[in-house]
Amino acid sequence: MRFFRYSSIMSSNKSSILVLLAGLQFSNLSYAAAPADGFPVNLLFSKEDIPRIAENASLPMFHAYWQSLLDADVEKDGNFLREAFLYAVTGDRQRGELAREEMLKVLKLKRWDVFLEDGKHTLGFLKAGRLTAWMSLGYDWIYDLLSPEERSAILQQIAKKGCVPLTLALHGMRYPESVNGWSFDPEQPYRFDVPDMSRWPVILGHNNFRAVISGGLALAIYTLEGNDDRVEKWREMLMDSYYRSAQLFETDGSYDEGVSYCNYAMTYLIYLMEVVKRKEGVDLFDAANYTGMMDFNLAMFMPHHLNSGGSVNFGDAANSLSSAVGFWVARRSRDELSQHVALNYAPKHDIFSFLHYDPTVKPAPPAPSTYFRHLSLDWIVTRTGYEMNDLVVAMRSGGPANHEHADRNSVILKYGGEILLADQYRPTYDARNPGWFLRTSLAHNTVVIDDAGQQYHHGEEGTNAGKSAARIVRAGQKLDYDFWASDATDAYALVNGDVKSVTRTTLVFRSIPSLIVVDKLMKLKEPSSFEARWFSENRDGKAVCKAEENSFTISRPHAKFFGVCAGDPEVGVRATRLSLPDSVGVHPYVDVAATEKAKEALIIMAGVPLLADEAAPEISIRKTEDAWLVEIVKDEKRLELKIFDRDALPEFEVLTSLE
Repeated sequence: MRFFRYSSIMSSNKSSILVLLAGLQFSNLSYAAAPADGFPVNLLFSKEDIPRIAENASLPMFHAYWQSLLDADVEKDGNFLREAFLYAVTGDRQRGELAREEMLKVLKLKRWDVFLEDGKHTLGFLKAGRLTAWMSLGYDWIYDLLSPEERSAILQQIAKKGCVPLTLALHGMRYPESVNGWSFDPEQPYRFDVPDMSRWPVILGHNNFRAVISGGLALAIYTLEGNDDRVEKWREMLMDSYYRSAQLFETDGSYDEGVSYCNYAMTYLIYLMEVVKRKEGVDLFDAANYTGMMDFNLAMFMPHHLNSGGSVNFGDAANSLSSAVGFWVARRSRDELSQHVALNYAPKHDIFSFLHYDPTVKPAPPAPSTYFRHLSLDWIVTRTGYEMNDLVVAMRSGGPANHEHADRNSVILKYGGEILLADQYRPTYDARNPGWFLRTSLAHNTVVIDDAGQQYHHGEEGTNAGKSAARIVRAGQKLDYDFWASDATDAYALVNGDVKSVTRTTLVFRSIPSLIVVDKLMKLKEPSSFEARWFSENRDGKAVCKAEENSFTISRPHAKFFGVCAGDPEVGVRATRLSLPDSVGVHPYVDVAATEKAKEALIIMAGVPLLADEAAPEISIRKTEDAWLVEIVKDEKRLELKIFDRDALPEFEVLTSLE
């Protein structure tokens, strides 16, 4: 495959497009003229935009992705949107016919979703949002290949199977008291059980479902404009829903479901904002802090050897934002950092990356001032940089959120391209599956009191938010280290009413990359057992946990973490694994537990991340007359600090570092 940079061909005539795209085709493909009678609606782009899209598609950075589009098999994945897009841009009739065939299959579906209200009315959620968006865009892009009868049928079904179910869902979210029972369609297969859906209108109205519904509805409304007299009523509901979606972003742009669900929501919110701007001339960009959202994405960016585009995966999050979302923000705001993030840290492209990329926005890399972030969500992330081998340490404090785990005060650490202290990666959504245990505190890098963790639900309503909360009560930056403390008392007191206080103090040093964690428990009346757990990433089965006396090592192929522990009462350290079926994975961890029950307990863990072939440093933790003294020596560098066990929140004093 050869590529040509588009520079002087500026007209939108068919021959120029074909000259440009000659370098984008395989020898067995024959490109015809661009659709002669396409784009009757001009939803997201028109014929005049094709030269710019084609120029972007010809850039080397899109080489592999463009080839993957041409290689894909629509019979296997059913992705008619891709085929329609390729037809719209290249004029390849074969692609258009493949899209047409798949769209006609969609017309034969009884419903476009698997949910009902009152046991009979179709509700439009994620599936209907996607199909409605795709059918609307497909109608626009392959219009000239559709017969008049097919065009009419598509419009009718976009209204009947798309807009009506989608607006029924939005109405229920807006007026939950009016809902007459949401449920699964008994004729449709589904993967898991949700015993109680009575609060779903409220729950789904405050997560990514609303955005997907709104994006699909927006494209449908403008496709149907002039063909359905309900459009104006639907438009009012659409705009109300958009502003409710925008309010789900924090003032700093953070999104509590995590980055991957933010990406899903943004894909559809961009559909909405773009079509409204094109059709109404109304710019909705300032309704939320979308450049701040890119800062949030950057703060959570965590590349590692199992996922070079990964994010700090609090809850069910996984990947960072796609390039299309980043390019859109950069184009709309002219934000150079957003452009850099999209160009360098996005895990994938999609077909709209070609549309939104604007090469006139010059990228600018993040400054070191971005390395420490205390987000509005009360999540904290600190790092030494954004590359594979850099150190990243993150703590999940803050309040409840959809797709959360019972993970307040949990810590994630990545170094040398390996997640050495890990969150559980996207456990099952099915509470009947043994893997549901992976969502609980006992499967996270946090503390356990009397063999119990924080309040969490049993999936009665799905993967919705629980009631647990924590809060950052202290945070700061020094020349050589960052520090913070989080109070998770409320999260544990919901389970054990005798809990007086549970805090975790965290220090991250840079001169000797190291992590020091101080956990403090206080009870009101009864002594309790107290332990801290440290899990490794083991999706690939390559993690090894070892314990010896008061130390432990967690090893991965490229890096390892060496930690030393002490406490009052004394602590024991052992390497073990969760007692779960191998079908849900092997989950090794290090358990650091007080050797006797107490009304007050303190556990200190001082650890250093290392590359796989590095020797372990010297780490000691000893109790003096008035404090605990922690010493770390590595490569002729020394770090010393005192920890004072005073009341609920221990104090510390750094004696030796680069300061």
